[in-house]
Amino acid sequence: MASKDIPLEKIWVIIQSSDKVWVLASVVMGYVAIVARGLRWSNLLEPMGYFPKKWNNIHAVALSYFVSLVIPRSGEIVRCTAVNQVENIPVDKLFGTVILERVIDTSILLMFVGMAFLLNYDIFTSLFEITSRDADSTSSEVNLIWISLFTLIAAVVILFLLRKKIMSTALWSKIKSFLEGMREGFLSIKKMKKKGQFIFFSLVIWAMYYLSMMAMLKALHMDSYCWNESLFLVVAGGLGVIIPTQNGIGTYHLLIKYGVLVLASAYAFYPSLSQLEIQEIGLSLAWLQWGAQTIMMIIAGIFATIAFAVQRKKNNAST
Repeated sequence: MASKDIPLEKIWVIIQSSDKVWVLASVVMGYVAIVARGLRWSNLLEPMGYFPKKWNNIHAVALSYFVSLVIPRSGEIVRCTAVNQVENIPVDKLFGTVILERVIDTSILLMFVGMAFLLNYDIFTSLFEITSRDADSTSSEVNLIWISLFTLIAAVVILFLLRKKIMSTALWSKIKSFLEGMREGFLSIKKMKKKGQFIFFSLVIWAMYYLSMMAMLKALHMDSYCWNESLFLVVAGGLGVIIPTQNGIGTYHLLIKYGVLVLASAYAFYPSLSQLEIQEIGLSLAWLQWGAQTIMMIIAGIFATIAFAVQRKKNNAST
């Protein structure tokens, strides 16, 4: 059953019945993850001799999420540019550390996926089956993945065939210099002295994602869903956000909705409810979590924009 078949009025009624204290707790945990991500970024910059203000890094991360709500995957560029403007750190080195962060976070996500898969193999199988049947909701995203993959392969082939001409241009010299800066940023982890802090902040980031989902389950009185179910839903939602859309809108909701359904079916959480009614609960969870976190990102992003504007004005006044 697709999301369009579920009346929005019923979703709104379920959301209105939520415990607002737990909703607020979930939102706070989401912002704590942003703070931890900004502080972790400082650990990667220090080995290269850069010591930006901690709040500038935190605001840059918040700004990246804010911008990505409008233009998917553009936040990382804005994040590096914002810090470059107020801290005068080369963009290439900043971008190298961001790529390193992405590699580390992807590895952690894969670890969570592995754990959730081992603990819920049959449930994962059910989730894949039910989402594959929902052709109306998933076909566009699947087509987008195939088109992106084909475009990437074609670009790699073209660049390989024209490599000699490209490497003889002045533009290549600039690109090479930029790549060297990125490489230095990427390898900064080897020289890191505060590895314990880096690991701690990484754990905090992902613990907040996990606990934020737990809090939202409490907010909707879904007491049957405990630590294992929360892990499964965090992974399902994380897979939905990977698709390059505005903060995973659509795909996130689809996977959370069906994630709640397959869990309820496997463990008989709602024996007296129909599948449609369970999907209504799942979609309410998706909209409440997504909506609350998105509002937090917008507020944090606006505040970050103002903070950077003030910082740039101070820097210009002192020069």
